[in-house]
Amino acid sequence: MNKKINILYWWIFLIIYLEVIYKFFIMNNLFSYTTISVIIFCIPLILIFALFSSLFNEKINRIITYLISIFLIIIVLSQIVYFKFYSSIFSIFSLTAGGTGQIMEFYNAIIKVILRIWYIFILVFIPFILFIAFNKYFSYKKINLKNTFKYLLTFIISLLLIILDIKLDKDYYSLNKLLYKTHSPVLTINKVGLLNMEIIDLYRYIFKFEEKINDSIINKSIYDENKYNVINIDFDELIKNDNDKTINNMHKYFSNQIPTNKNEYTGLLKNKNLIFITAESFDTIGINEELTPTLYKLKNNSFVFNNYYQPLYPISTFDGEYMNLTSLIPKEGTWSLSQTKDMNMFLSFGNIFNKMNYNTYAFHNYKYDFYDRQLSHKNLGFNYMGCGNGLEKLMDCNNWPNSDYELIDSTSDIYLKDDKNFAIYYMTVSGHLDYNFKLNDIANKNKKLVEDLNYRDAVKAYIATQIELDRAVELLINKLESLNKLNDTLIVIAPDHYPYGLSYNELNEVSESDRSDIFENYHTTLIMYNPTIERTEINKYVSGIDIIPTLYNLFGIEYDSRLFMGSDVFSDSEGLVMLSNRSFITDKIKYNSINKKYINLTDEKIDDNYIKEINDKVNDKFAISSLILDKKYYNLIGEYYENRSK
Repeated sequence: MNKKINILYWWIFLIIYLEVIYKFFIMNNLFSYTTISVIIFCIPLILIFALFSSLFNEKINRIITYLISIFLIIIVLSQIVYFKFYSSIFSIFSLTAGGTGQIMEFYNAIIKVILRIWYIFILVFIPFILFIAFNKYFSYKKINLKNTFKYLLTFIISLLLIILDIKLDKDYYSLNKLLYKTHSPVLTINKVGLLNMEIIDLYRYIFKFEEKINDSIINKSIYDENKYNVINIDFDELIKNDNDKTINNMHKYFSNQIPTNKNEYTGLLKNKNLIFITAESFDTIGINEELTPTLYKLKNNSFVFNNYYQPLYPISTFDGEYMNLTSLIPKEGTWSLSQTKDMNMFLSFGNIFNKMNYNTYAFHNYKYDFYDRQLSHKNLGFNYMGCGNGLEKLMDCNNWPNSDYELIDSTSDIYLKDDKNFAIYYMTVSGHLDYNFKLNDIANKNKKLVEDLNYRDAVKAYIATQIELDRAVELLINKLESLNKLNDTLIVIAPDHYPYGLSYNELNEVSESDRSDIFENYHTTLIMYNPTIERTEINKYVSGIDIIPTLYNLFGIEYDSRLFMGSDVFSDSEGLVMLSNRSFITDKIKYNSINKKYINLTDEKIDDNYIKEINDKVNDKFAISSLILDKKYYNLIGEYYENRSK
């Protein structure tokens, strides 16, 4: 009788094979030294699964092997599909906070992704099918004491190898930093593998995790409030009165930040009105002089942002909103905007304009309580209305997606009916996937206008949804103009994210740049339009977190620029765009955090010190943004500032 194969070898193959698949198709850096690190981190997992599937009799061990194998395959394939859809990984929090149900609402688009990457599914399932077919050649016998000892000894040796690996890793985002100081799932996966990141995520979900910021020295400079955007906060006093080490480090961080300067645009729009639209999947490819003439006009007049980027973060729309509304970086593994619902958001534009006696409303033409917006938006200072808490009485909320034109038509009179100033926020939905003419009511509504375009149907359907947004904005402008309020109103239109319901090939059919590029996929359009402002081109690299500080400077609002992660576009601060994987763009370089390669955007020589300086800045901005939520930092600062202002 031939000797059967030890089940250990199946676990060695399966776990390393799954990690290789993920490395190759998602991280795109299989042939990298980090692959060695991933394999080292796989060894303890292999031994644990091998031991656990050998503790019982043969029948039970076989069942355990099958179940664990299927479970691991499902995890890996689910994360691959999710990444192909959202360019990120889903967390334990996503699954426990209703994320599964919300994902299933877009199951058609997910199926489209699965069909697009069918070959990955085949590559993953074929080995498992072969394993099932030839399982009689594997031994499922209960492990003996001798082999148990061997497993334990190998396990100890693997831990020593891991410790050595951690010690030898000197990258900026080293294993030591990723494991103990920084929560960056994609960068962590790159070095420890997907399955180990799942374990880390579970541990951090249960026991919590606080990011660490770099040590900083308190900046003793006193800033002239007439020249810089600062408010009266004495961080030295705060440090003396607080014993919490993390809070004190945050005080030190903010004290050490250089505020942005006031400039020729400061107060340009003082006492004017604001209408801020976060437009669902709004993108440059949807702007066309003939099909969307209003958006085309607004894009090419007033302030023209040539290098605006809207990176995609894990919670897609909600994280896009969060960046646009708060100038903070979303924390991975949670609904960041929802987490602000019980925090003193004294710097939010709803609360800011409320204090200036403006009418402040927020509207959303989808479920009012989706992502807990009914809680977060109220706390941001808005009178909030969506489908389910009043908007359904004013417009038809029974389509998918609902109409942006109807949204503007049914709500604009609410704030235009009197002479009081207004600051309005809209989150639209007409541009939402799926991009087809069968399941998308808005695409079907405007189908005739795009049917002659020489694009794939998905691209045509997407453009059809943007026609609805264009009509909505046209209606808004006409209403403002008829009431002589257009000249006194700034209209801001920013995307929440790029249209990820389209594949790279579909995007590239109409895009002027290669959308498969890690950076150019997020290169898009920001509109800030007022007819009295002359066309002004801005070449600084900016993103959604720069919108709020830019608006506050334009409206001459008193605020502290040190408390935001973005900065006023018109200040002399260097441009900085940060992707969710901590890659970045400055006015000098585009830096890829995964492969550590960069593109020089200037004729200057780039040295390692500059790259480290920006990495430090990016690392701290991510950490501080996370800690602001974890520590409810704005509660402390808001109370302190309000007491000093009395």
